[in-house]
Amino acid sequence: MKNIVIYGYNMEMGGAEVALINVLNLIKEKCKIDLVLLEKKGILMDKIPKEVNVIEIKTNPIKYSLFRFIPRFRKMIINKVANKKYDLAIAFMEGRAATFLTDLNQQCKKIAWIHNDVNKFDIGISEKEIINSYNNVDKIVAVSIQSQVNFCDKYNIPKRKVEVIYNLIDEEDIIKKSLEFTPNKEKFTFVNVAKMRPQKRHDRLLQAVRVLKNEGYNFKLWLIGNGPLEEEVQKMVKEYEIEDYVDLLGLKTNPFPYIKAADYFIMTSDHEGYPLTLLEALLLKTKIITTDVSGAREMLGDNRYGYIVDISLGAVIKQMKSVMDNKEDSKKIEKNLNNYKGSNENIKKQLLKLFELNK
Repeated sequence: MKNIVIYGYNMEMGGAEVALINVLNLIKEKCKIDLVLLEKKGILMDKIPKEVNVIEIKTNPIKYSLFRFIPRFRKMIINKVANKKYDLAIAFMEGRAATFLTDLNQQCKKIAWIHNDVNKFDIGISEKEIINSYNNVDKIVAVSIQSQVNFCDKYNIPKRKVEVIYNLIDEEDIIKKSLEFTPNKEKFTFVNVAKMRPQKRHDRLLQAVRVLKNEGYNFKLWLIGNGPLEEEVQKMVKEYEIEDYVDLLGLKTNPFPYIKAADYFIMTSDHEGYPLTLLEALLLKTKIITTDVSGAREMLGDNRYGYIVDISLGAVIKQMKSVMDNKEDSKKIEKNLNNYKGSNENIKKQLLKLFELNK
C-alpha cells in the first residue's frame, strides 16, 4: 500500500478545503495518508476521515516562528514530520505548501495544486519561490482552464506540465443533505454562500440589493457564511436599511436546503479558481447568476445553466432585475438544469490515474 503525504494549512470552511476532504475520502482505502497541517483547526477537522493521520506543525510558538521565517529551519521541520518513506507528496494548497515539496528530501512523485487565478490572487510567496517550487515538482494541477492558462503565462511554466482537474464534490451527500429540511420561502429569493472576505465582494451584492429595494422590487437575499468581514457586512445591511431584504444566516454546515429552495444562486466575486458553490447549485438544479470569474464559463457554458455577467455593480443589478422581470426567460435554463448529470466520475478517474492508484 502506498504512503502519501499531503500538505495543507488548516481546515477552515473553504472550497479548497472541502475539495481536499473529498479527495481524502476517495483515496483513504487505497493508501496510507499523512495530512500535514500548519494548525489542527477549523470546522472541517471533524470531516477528515478517521483513516487519515493528521500531523500539526504549529505546536510550539517559538519553533513555529523559526519555521515561518528561516528556510533552513522550515526544511528541517518538514523532513522531521515526514518521518517515513513516501511514494507521493502533494501540496493541495498553493503557495507556501508548494515549497514544502521542495523542502522534502525524498525521491518521490511530487504534485502541487493551483486553486486560484494568479492574475488576481496573491498565493503568498515570492515570484522566485514560485518559479523554483513549481518548476521542481513532477506535476501541477489547476482547477480550471483559465487558472491553468494564467498560471503558465505569468510564470512561464510549460502547459504540458499543468493538468486541469476540476474540484471533486460529494454529489450524493449534497443531494441527501439538501432534503433534510425545507426553508420558509415567501418571495423571490437569491442565495449567496461564501466566506466573508474581500474577494467575494459582499459589498457589491448588498449595494445591488439597496438599489433594487429603492426601485420597488420585492425579494429576499439569504446570505450564508462568516469570515473576517462579517461585522462589516452586518453594518452595511443596517446602513443601507435592507434588513427586511437580507437574512444573515451565518455559517451553515448544511447550506444545501437553502441553495435548493432559492430561485437563484448569486455570486458577485472579483475572482475565483473553480467555485464549488456553483457546482453545488448546478447539482441542486438552482439557476445561477455569477460574475465572470475563472471557472464560471467552463461550468455554465453559453449561459446554459445561468447567467455570467461582467464584474461590476451595474451588470449585477441589471441581471437581478432581468430575472425578476422576465421569469419566463428562465424556462430554458430550468430544462437544461433538469438534464445536468454532474461530473464526478471523470474527475475521480483523473485523480486516481494521477496518484497512480487506479490499479
